[in-house]
Formats: sequence, C-alpha cells, structure tokens
Amino acid sequence: MADPLFPTDSKAALYTVCFFLAQSGEPHTDLGYETQTAAFDAVGAKFGVPRNTVKNERDAFDKFTDSDRSGWNKELAPRLKPTFDIYASTSREDLRELSLAIMSSNWEKLDKEADGEMDGKSGSVGTGSSAPAPQILPDLKECQRLSKERAAKIKIDQLYAPSPEVWKQILSLYRAEMATDNAIVVGTSSMTIETDKGKVLTISSQEFPRCWAVRPYVVGILLYEEKVNELAKELGFATRSSGRGKEEIFKRLPASNAPKPKGGAKLEVAPADMANIIDAVENKLNLDKESQARFIEFLTDGEWGGISKTLERTDWTTSAIVGVGGWLANASTRRGELSIALAKSDAFEELTLISGSNGQSPTPHASAVSLAALKGGENVIFYGAPGTGKSDRVEKKIKAAGKRPFRTVFHPDLQNSDFFGCLKPQMDGKKVRYGFSPGPFMKALAEAYKEPAEPVFLVIEELNRAAAAAVFGDLFLLLDRDEDGRGEYDVSFPSPESEQWFEKETGAPYKALQLPSNLSIYATMNSADQGVYPIDTAFRRRWRQEYLPLDYKSGPDGDVAYVDATGKTHSLAWREFVKLLNGHLTSSQTMEIAEDRLLGQWFVKKNELDGNRIPEKVLLYLWDDLLRHEGRDLIFDTSRIKTYGSLALETEKTGRILSDAFLAVLNAASEIETAQPEESAEDEN
Repeated sequence: MADPLFPTDSKAALYTVCFFLAQSGEPHTDLGYETQTAAFDAVGAKFGVPRNTVKNERDAFDKFTDSDRSGWNKELAPRLKPTFDIYASTSREDLRELSLAIMSSNWEKLDKEADGEMDGKSGSVGTGSSAPAPQILPDLKECQRLSKERAAKIKIDQLYAPSPEVWKQILSLYRAEMATDNAIVVGTSSMTIETDKGKVLTISSQEFPRCWAVRPYVVGILLYEEKVNELAKELGFATRSSGRGKEEIFKRLPASNAPKPKGGAKLEVAPADMANIIDAVENKLNLDKESQARFIEFLTDGEWGGISKTLERTDWTTSAIVGVGGWLANASTRRGELSIALAKSDAFEELTLISGSNGQSPTPHASAVSLAALKGGENVIFYGAPGTGKSDRVEKKIKAAGKRPFRTVFHPDLQNSDFFGCLKPQMDGKKVRYGFSPGPFMKALAEAYKEPAEPVFLVIEELNRAAAAAVFGDLFLLLDRDEDGRGEYDVSFPSPESEQWFEKETGAPYKALQLPSNLSIYATMNSADQGVYPIDTAFRRRWRQEYLPLDYKSGPDGDVAYVDATGKTHSLAWREFVKLLNGHLTSSQTMEIAEDRLLGQWFVKKNELDGNRIPEKVLLYLWDDLLRHEGRDLIFDTSRIKTYGSLALETEKTGRILSDAFLAVLNAASEIETAQPEESAEDEN
C-alpha cells in the first residue's frame, strides 16, 4: 500500500489526527497520551482550537470507523469527507505514524473563525492577544525516519509515466523554485535542465516519487532554515554567510558531530558565542520551549538534524535532503531543489497517487487535474425581475478575472445532446464519418482541464427556458462540489467517441468526467417569465442563489413622456418613472404582483429613451404579459383602450393612454411642460 498522504494545511492535519483518534481501542495511548482528555488538550494546543472542537471532530468520525462509540448520529460533514476518503483504507499503524508526524510538525494556528466553522457556529474573528503564537519546530530525527521509510516503500521496478498534465504541474513547480534554470520535458519520461552556469543534466521521471517521499524532511528542514536566517540577524549579521558570521560562527555550526569541510575534527563554537546563540534562541526567535530545545539540538548535533555541511553554505539544505533521500553524491544535482519545489505544493501528492507510484494503473482519472487546479469554482444562479442586470453582473465578474466565457442560451427545444455534445457527420477527405461534436459544456470542461491554474467560466443565459434537469441529464450529478469547488462525484463518458475527443483535447486519457475546481458555471433566469420551465428543488439546491433586487440608483439616463387627462405632456426621468410604476403596481388592493414580475431599472437601454414617449416594449410587457389576465385598469385607461392595437395607435399619436390613478402618481413627481400638444396631434385624435 502507498504511504499515506501528508496533510499540507492546518485544517487537514487536524482532521487527520481526529480521524485516528476515532479508531477503536485507545488510540490516544498510541500517540503517547494517558487519557483522551490529555490527547484533546494536546491536539487543541497544537492547532489553536479548544479541547471540545477536537472531541467534536473525533466524534463526527466515530460512526464511520470500527469504534464502539456512538459519536454523532448524522452524515459526515462535507469538510471532513476528503479526510475520510483519503484515509479510510489506510492501516491503523500507518495512520498512527502519520498522526505522530503531524504532531511533531509545525502548523499555523487556526483562528476563531475557523473554529466556529468546524463546530457549525459563526462568530467574529479575534486574536485575543497582539503577540503572535510561538512557532513549533518538528523533530528532525523523526522527519528523517518517516522520509526514509516512505522512500523505502517505492518499488524500483514500478514504471512512473507522468501524463502531460502532470508534467505541466511539475515543470511549473520547478520553474517557480529555480527561475534561473531552463527546464524542458524531453520525450515522455525525462526532464532536461540547463543551469544558469551552462551545465546540462537530465532527471528521469522515475525519481519523482523519491523526491516526493522526502517531503516530511523537506518541510521540516525549510522551517529550520528560516530560523537559522533569523538567528543570523539576531546575532547582528546581515546573513549567515557574511562577515564574522561566516568566519567564526556559522562556519562552525552544527557545533558537534559535524566534520570540518576538509577534515574529520569536530567543530566548536566559542563559549561567549554559544551563550549569545542560546540567548537569541530562548528570547528572540519566538519558539515554544520544546522547539527551543530542538533548535539548539539542531545547532549542536548534525546527525540529529541530518546535516552534513556547515550552515554558512548556500547548499546545506539541498545536501541534507539528498542525504535523507539516498541519492548518490555524483548523481544528485538538482534533486534537492526538485524535492523542495514539489514539497511547496499539495498538487504532486495527488498526481503521484493517480499516476502510478503506488503500483496502481498509470492512467489518471478525472480528478487528476481538478486536484491541482485553481480553487473556488462554483455554480451560481443569478435571478431577479426582468431588467435588473443579471447578465451584466455575470459579465462584470468574468471581465474582472480577465477571461472570456463559454456562453449558451437555454430554449424549449434544447436537449442534452446540444449541451453536452453528440455524434455528427463529418467530412474525412472525400468520405463522411461520424465524430463527436462537443457542446458548450464539454468545450468549457476541456478548457478547464487544459488550464488548471486559470479560471474558466460557462455561462447559461435563461436557464429556465429549457427543462434544465433534462438538459443536464447525467451531468446533474457533477454539480455537487466540495469546499474547494471540486466536483464530489464523476460520471462516465456516454460514448467512446466523446472519451476519445476529450483525450485529444486535453492531452491525457480519462475514464470519467468530474468538475474541476477552476470551472465556474453561472446561470441567469427570471422565474416570472411566461412559458418557462419550473426548476425542481433537487436541481436548484446544487447552485448558490444570488438575487438581484430592484435598484433605482442605477439604470440608463434618459426621459420618458406621457400625456395626462387634459392633453398636456409630462416629462419624467426613466429611473423615477419605473420606480413610480413598480410602486403603483405593488400598492394595488385588488391584486398581488410578485417583485420578480416588476420592471428592472435596466429593462430599456439608453437609446430607447428618446424623451417623446414611453418605450413600446414597456407597454407591451405590461399589457400582454404582466397584466394579461387582470389589472390592466391599474395602468391603462381601459375605458377608451380595449386592445393593444388601439394602445399602440394612441401612443403613436401621442394621445392619452394611462389611467387616472396612475396619472395622479406620475403628475405628483413630474414637471409639466409649458408646450401644449401639437395641433397635428389633436387633429389626428
């Protein structure tokens, strides 16, 4: 079995330890604690959360382990599902070793907001103190042991063939770490590197699992490196390799059990200098007591820390990593740097597991890309009254990300094959063959897989003008997402042709489809429109809902004009007019009009407000849609106007069309024009 994943953030680490504490028997004693309460206290202190939070998270896992505790009698919370999915098949011994390694590592404290999120509560964030919490350094001896154990489990006869997507991730990580190197992929199984000094070397993909195996030690040694640099400044040196720090202090550290660069004698630091070092460690480096002792041991025992070179050198960390990883000295160039690069991301762990280093099939499945992708993908429905700016809101969100969306419009005749894609005849030379023609969903999905570090957007306009659940079909299942925005489930390809097309587009084979966390789906809808399809609760609850209210402070500039009962013309700003119109409709005592059936401030465009009349599409919506069955007398003078045709004619002649009640509302807010109606208009009436 592959070595279990090592968590990369505080929450994941906390959940992992809680999952071990939920095992049967007395797992707290396996971690070195006499009682459960002592374990809860220690874990809480490690992550900066109360004892009860640790207990609650442990209890949440109880139902899903072999423990005889009853725990919480409810489904596992979404935040805990990734931990359970990753470690459910991990042996108890491996889970214990992982938990011990976590408890010996340094983790960022979780604040009150995170604690409230775990307990299902909400609250404000507060530190309680202006002083930062002491840092914790891991036990480097334990980190060495764990890393060597991980490396020993690698099967040397196991072929590791990264997919193009995995190669892309590895190159990106390495280039970020070693910006002066020129690294390229050659073939499918090696990376050639040209250093800034013109040296050329090649690293086989067979070495990648070993680079990852030493991650516990890499993470630990980098924390110690930070503290060594801080120590140099506290002792008055610009860096550990400058001035007296190079000549007489850091050139002599580690102070014992470390040979001189050119000899076997042990190094010693002058008593006065050692006293200054200990004073800085205890009073200036912000370490807890245990970490202070570990750091002093690191400075005085090279074997304990795995250090073979003195600390003034720039390569002491990579040299130590190479030693722990077991590389030959004459074949170790850039292996340490690559290990550091991979250790700084959580992507490689996931990609390694699905790419074959654990003895499983080297063919990745759909989650390969999404696990390493940009996080934050979401499903959002923007809804509200017609003209509230739903499409504009979507467009601004996408432009803010600097992207262009994949866009489609739902309509009554739309089918799943239009949305997903289907087989269509295609010309192959002079012959006709059937090939997969992708729909907007597959185009967006393929783009998200190809560019995992970039946001991708699929926009669906008028979502409820088609039977949305039927159009999505099996894709309905993909809409469930985890906290990072990655799909929780996958679905099979409906045909071999669609699978082949997707492999060609993405450059990697996949056996199933899953929403990556860099793909967002935005949909707009107006539930008040006539002829729309209802959206069931099961479908809608998989989307975040964002309601756009009526906002009369925005909208196009421009005026409307109307004629009152005396034949005089009134002028009113559009935004004031639509506000009065909606207010008059909702104040009716004879009928109820829902807010999402009113007119939004963007119902018309600026070029439709010529100041001579009420735009015809406003009248049409009121007459033929909103007031189609009742209530026309609220707005229109129905004693004279019986059909929409007569309404259109009166509008063209600039005659009166509005009811007395609505005119009274408008006249109170408008300014009466001094000009009388034109004689030609009166003659036509």
